[in-house]
Amino acid sequence: MESLGVIFDIDGVLVDSNPVHFESWVLAAKEDGVEFTEKLFKETFGQTSRAIIENNWPHPLTSDQIHYFDQRKETIYRDHFDQNVSMIPGVFDFIEYLRQRDIPMAAGSSGPKINVDYVLDKIGVRPFLKAVVSGTDVERGKPFPDIFLCASEQMNVPPDRCVVIDDSLSGVQAAKAAGMKVFGFFSWGHEAREYEKADWVVRSFQELTPLFDQYLNFRNLDRG
Repeated sequence: MESLGVIFDIDGVLVDSNPVHFESWVLAAKEDGVEFTEKLFKETFGQTSRAIIENNWPHPLTSDQIHYFDQRKETIYRDHFDQNVSMIPGVFDFIEYLRQRDIPMAAGSSGPKINVDYVLDKIGVRPFLKAVVSGTDVERGKPFPDIFLCASEQMNVPPDRCVVIDDSLSGVQAAKAAGMKVFGFFSWGHEAREYEKADWVVRSFQELTPLFDQYLNFRNLDRG
């Protein structure tokens, strides 16, 4: 089979963590007297925390303060993870589907490395991944393509043979900027308009698997 790779976003795709991320933002911002609204959360979801703070805080912050609130938000998230976050149904079934077809997998998230490592180890998917790229590993997070291009390089799969599964507008934009196909994975806090540029839109892995199977068959026929 021609080489093909799949890159998973993490939050909203592997784990149902978006509500906890929002609550973490609310609590961290409150420490600085800032109201972090659901509207802002939706508009910035998928970006790195440092970029969100730099571009959206209502008053200027020093670099040390940006670093502090970046770290504070992510610490609150990890503290709330165990009690409030569950895996998205069907993740392991889809991973097994890919494994049976020898399709390499990666994770690409704008989250910091400490969070990405924490989540992947907690849910037990790391052994199946050929590459893991976080927002800490690149200079530019989503919507720039850097995270996905880095994952593509680490998997040794060309970008035009990679398929991304992401639930955010910035993730869809990053995937398309990288020259990759993308499944828009509808999750909490998002709207249909965010997936207009996606190649497919799904609400579950149960919907995704037959579409992915059709895509594989199409590629095989196209080559034949």
